[in-house]
Amino acid sequence: MSENPLFDQSYRRLFGDDVAIDKSATPFFVSFYDRFLKDAGVRALFEQTDMVRQQGMLRRSLFHLAAFYVSHEPTPELERIATIHANIGVTNEHYDLWLDALVETVREHDPQSDLATELAWRWAMTPGITYMRLIRNISVTAADSH
Repeated sequence: MSENPLFDQSYRRLFGDDVAIDKSATPFFVSFYDRFLKDAGVRALFEQTDMVRQQGMLRRSLFHLAAFYVSHEPTPELERIATIHANIGVTNEHYDLWLDALVETVREHDPQSDLATELAWRWAMTPGITYMRLIRNISVTAADSH
């Protein structure tokens, strides 16, 4: 998958060997959102959200973030996700909270997780998050100039 074997191994332990993340990962995503939604600002963004549908979207997002890490190229879907997040007011702080919640959820659900595994997840997710932040910052700058 990548040059980050700790991430690859943890990802497989959590989600299996298939490309798609199946329904067996539902407890992981429930735990993730329990954590992530503790922040009032984040919770406000999800007030009208169908959380079952949102869990499916997160499954796909994780795949596209991992793909960006491996290929260094955004998929059209990651581009779409980044634009949607920029348009709904996701801030740079929200991305930090998202990554922290993700890593804490990995720690909870991956029985072999340790500090090195957590760092491997941060290393793998950061390029895609940086890309999404860049799209957000471009959107905010464009909106401010009008």
